Amino acid sequence: MRWSDRLRTLVQEPIVPFLIVGVGLFGLQGALDAKAPKGDKEIVISNDQAVAMVQAFARTWQRPPSQEELERLFDEHVRTEVFVREAMALGLDRNDTIVRRRLRQKMEFVSHGEQPLTTPSDEQLQVHLEAHPERFNSEPRFSFQQVFLDPSLRGEQLNRDAEALLVQLNQADAAADLSALGDPLAMASASWESESRSEMLAQFGSTFTDALQQQPKDRWVGPISSAYGMHLVRVSSIAPAELPSLDQVRDGVLRDWQDVRRQEHQESYYRNLLARYSVRVPQF
Repeated sequence: MRWSDRLRTLVQEPIVPFLIVGVGLFGLQGALDAKAPKGDKEIVISNDQAVAMVQAFARTWQRPPSQEELERLFDEHVRTEVFVREAMALGLDRNDTIVRRRLRQKMEFVSHGEQPLTTPSDEQLQVHLEAHPERFNSEPRFSFQQVFLDPSLRGEQLNRDAEALLVQLNQADAAADLSALGDPLAMASASWESESRSEMLAQFGSTFTDALQQQPKDRWVGPISSAYGMHLVRVSSIAPAELPSLDQVRDGVLRDWQDVRRQEHQESYYRNLLARYSVRVPQF
């Protein structure tokens, strides 16, 4: 292969532009170091910082920066550093809620980075699952029938109509056609099977759902109010919430276990820092 062809092939390699920029960085860094003032006022852009800037630029634009763009990146970094240092010298960072909150977040992030990564055993996850059943329990599930009574249609007759319908329903055959009774309600069917509590809350609201849990089985009762109006209901079953097996909720238990460990590590990190200080608070 001729030298010109080999050179053309080499230049087309995607890593070459980054190598060229890298070489330029060292040269430019030397020039910056030579011109930089010394002492407390010195601002130095390290090679690691420069490389990080180039990498961030390349991720955004899918190409390395030109020499002019690289100099602008350095100028922006220096401009920010100057303003930050001068602001801190003037005390502008003190008693600033936003700055203080951001610094706290960064310190908490530092504490996360110091936490050792561990993989819990199945025994540890099982203990965590049983210690926090409320986080993993399945929802109660409701099976029931309902007859809707529209208050806007029945007015003052609603309670008397409800009493008469209750007598009729409790005497009727279980297979009676419920659609012929009550008032039409397009949003809710007459029969519901194994509906979760969250589905019930979304459909009927909390008042109806909570009341339904208190009703006797296999008997028509009511009226019970909902987001739609009033209902006569017959509860056939309510499956209680149950703690699932670890295999069913392993991923969720692992995430929760890790979250708890992070919180414990962060609290320990804070307590160790707090021990360095003497704290006085006003007494009321």
